[in-house]
Amino acid sequence: MSQMTSMRYFLKPRYLARVPRRLESQLQRQDPISTRLKLKEKLNILFFSNKHNSLSQRMALELRQRQHNITVHEINEPAEMTKLAFDAQPDLILCPFLTKRIPEEVFSNLNIPCWIVHPGIEGDRGMSSIDWALYDMEDEWGVSVLQAASEMDAGDIWSTKTFPVRRPNVNTLTKSSLYVNEVTQTAVKATLEAITNLLSGQTPRPLNYNNPQVRGTCRPNMTKADRTVNWELPADEVACQIRMSDSAPGAVGRFRAKGGDGNWNWTKDFRLFGAHLEKGRLRFLTGKPGEILGQRHGSVLIKCGRGALWVSHLKKNKLKLPATMWLKTGAPTVADSFPSIPYGSYPNTAQDIWTSMTPDGVCFVHFEFYNGAMSTSQCQRLVSVLQKVEENDFCKVMVLMGGRDVFSNGIHLNVIEAAEDPVEESWKNINAINDVVRCIFTSKKITVSALRGNAGAGGAMMALASDFAFARDGVVLNPHYKLMKLYGSEYHTYFLPKRVGQKKASELLSSAEPILASEAAQIGFLDGCVGDSVEEFDMRIKEEAMYLARPSLQQHFSQVKNQKANPEVLKEIEECRSGELAFMARNFQDPEYHMARKYFVYH
Repeated sequence: MSQMTSMRYFLKPRYLARVPRRLESQLQRQDPISTRLKLKEKLNILFFSNKHNSLSQRMALELRQRQHNITVHEINEPAEMTKLAFDAQPDLILCPFLTKRIPEEVFSNLNIPCWIVHPGIEGDRGMSSIDWALYDMEDEWGVSVLQAASEMDAGDIWSTKTFPVRRPNVNTLTKSSLYVNEVTQTAVKATLEAITNLLSGQTPRPLNYNNPQVRGTCRPNMTKADRTVNWELPADEVACQIRMSDSAPGAVGRFRAKGGDGNWNWTKDFRLFGAHLEKGRLRFLTGKPGEILGQRHGSVLIKCGRGALWVSHLKKNKLKLPATMWLKTGAPTVADSFPSIPYGSYPNTAQDIWTSMTPDGVCFVHFEFYNGAMSTSQCQRLVSVLQKVEENDFCKVMVLMGGRDVFSNGIHLNVIEAAEDPVEESWKNINAINDVVRCIFTSKKITVSALRGNAGAGGAMMALASDFAFARDGVVLNPHYKLMKLYGSEYHTYFLPKRVGQKKASELLSSAEPILASEAAQIGFLDGCVGDSVEEFDMRIKEEAMYLARPSLQQHFSQVKNQKANPEVLKEIEECRSGELAFMARNFQDPEYHMARKYFVYH
């Protein structure tokens, strides 16, 4: 936080607001752009992005917190940029996620700097930066803020910063996970530094490959051949190939599956996602490389040249689904692994829900659902686990950890899209996630929602049912349903106004805008935000939970819980659910919802 505070200080130096006229004219002759910007306390910044994604949202929110004016445009055609830049005449154009070529008349305008936020170390160039970094197993990677130029990623450098590429659990080291965590965090810091440099009159340095400190190179775009897996290789090498392409565009592979006639045949090509190394007894199962050895909760276990790995999702015809929804395989269903594992360890098999207990009686409940989407069956399994935790008298505090990258994003729109009856599946799914929320607020344990990653829609609302809700600093929340043409449920009409008041609740729902965790804490949506990294956040949450588990506090919390369990209170809460579901039943019949869902799933 001290680093962030210092950034805020440097972004608004008071002395720059009072430059004497004689000095001002001298500065204008030397550098009109930096002088013009020096005289401003805040910048008008234009965002050009393919999509207003998690990085773009985080960066816009961070800059708005520092009093800059941000206008975001999702770009479909390069020509749009020329008109938008001419009409807006911003102080700065920032491209946090843009793969389209910037027109020369935009990047060559000397009056308006145009920056690319590139997810690579200094000297790295190309469209597959993170992919190659993971493929090469780089120990360190980075983000560079570059002046846009005629050659891709070859412009002058305004700022560059690095980060370690290390994870305690290698299964989490995917392209998308690195992007939403380390890359996003570093991109924000690099952009803030670049703006500081701009406002202080510094100039960018040219890219110099003769400098021995410049390690990056120009790399080609990854091809389909680069992403096609070879099951003859060891499982850890195949897993790396899948992770470097996850979640876009996905690795490419086919499977050896037993058909209805009993014969083994190769399937057609799929895009592969959600690789998890099998480190338990199942890795010793025999079979030929590429053979489907078993299935569990939508994932399939694949034999490799050495060992085996799980694949959780497949994509075909632009639709990404749990693997077994695409593969109608006759492979045996593998028994569930034990849901509870030792504290501080990770599952050694494909396991999207697990718990771990500390000696102090703190139970951490992890639900690592792909992209944070919670299907009907996943919600039902989570309810079963929460009920078992509730029955454990040793447990005093239950901490809902969600996933590393995403706490939760609510109902599973892809599974609903693929259902034979999307209306019926929507209804089942919303009721199933409501049952999860009910387990949380009716628990006799002290409950804590720990948002390590972003959360949206019903996933953001679900967190409010806990006694306490904390998020990692920098987490982006989208606490609304409007873009999916839904009224929403998850008991939000009860818990959201209780936390932020009716006026702010209505504002959050109607504006459909993202908010940073720090702002969410200020308005009461959260009880606090701590930790720059997931690891730091986990440590702080453990400390908080252990404090709440102290015997001296149990009597107080027991009284609070008894008040919340008052029949009249529970009746009021259930009436909120009924009211929400009445709206949702109508929404699920509305063509607007189905069109919005289809657009979300296929784009």
